Amino acid sequence: MALTFIEYNADGNNNKNFTFQSLKTTDIDVKLDGVVKTAGTHYNITNYTPSGGGTVVFTAGNIPASPVIIRIGRSTDVSTPRVTYTPGSSVKAADLNDNALQTIYSLQEEKDAVQNLGGTLTNVTISGNLNVGSNRITNVAAGISATDGVNKQQVEDITTNNNTAITAAQTAAAASATAAATSATTATTQATAAATSATAAAASATTASTAGSAISAQIGDAQKYAANAANTTFTTTAGVSGQLSALHYATLANTYAGFTVLYGFHRDSAGSLKLDYATASDSSTYKVEDYQYKGEAQWHIGDSAALHSATSGGTQGTPRYSLNSSGHLILTTTA
Repeated sequence: MALTFIEYNADGNNNKNFTFQSLKTTDIDVKLDGVVKTAGTHYNITNYTPSGGGTVVFTAGNIPASPVIIRIGRSTDVSTPRVTYTPGSSVKAADLNDNALQTIYSLQEEKDAVQNLGGTLTNVTISGNLNVGSNRITNVAAGISATDGVNKQQVEDITTNNNTAITAAQTAAAASATAAATSATTATTQATAAATSATAAAASATTASTAGSAISAQIGDAQKYAANAANTTFTTTAGVSGQLSALHYATLANTYAGFTVLYGFHRDSAGSLKLDYATASDSSTYKVEDYQYKGEAQWHIGDSAALHSATSGGTQGTPRYSLNSSGHLILTTTA
């Protein structure tokens, strides 16, 4: 049982009694939920005796109501001795008792403070466990150092902050999950597109290879058409046989050009009929108007071999002519 304080649950009544002893009324403290109230303002003490206690009467407007805890306690002033003796003064029993009670009351208050967490402790070190007997610890300051205790408000703030952080983390995680799903879908789409592109690339490569082979074959054919030896046939890569090169036809054209000559009849100034002909090497100039009779051409340009071939005797290109039975001059050809 506490010797230095008493507690009540507020019930709307304005007076509460206390019976513990004290030295004076100023040693009596009144607290509501741990908050010290002021004598003369919030309450007054009546019926007081040092040995029997008294009554705390709350003033109008300051009467506590449930669930406030009313604590009436003693806090003995030990800043100075209750009685100070001077040399030669008389020693009274009452003074000795007051000084002794000052010490005893202070020790009782410290005991109650330790055992019941009543009163006020300053810089007290507790070596063992602290048992508050299912009572609240009130007016706990906010912890600062790493080893300080924390009060309920700090715990609630931490919980609120943690809940806020958890909610934010959950929201961020959900957003990340959505983004990841979107990325996965995109990756799948891109993988499909990549596979399609790879297939198309393979097909293009096959086409290019086929085209390359065809081009190589065409190049080979073109080279043969351009430069294969004259009078030498060849077969194309497509299987067309009997082909001759451009070189062959150029050689043949050059041969034909070398044997092309002019043959023409005309009358000279004496009235004689003459046959002019030009050899392949002739550089003379001949005019076709000199070889016309009655508006008709009397000339011929052609292969010299058509008139006289080397195999029929004589020189190729030399004309052969004769008179027929009608007296006409006949130019003989070989074809």
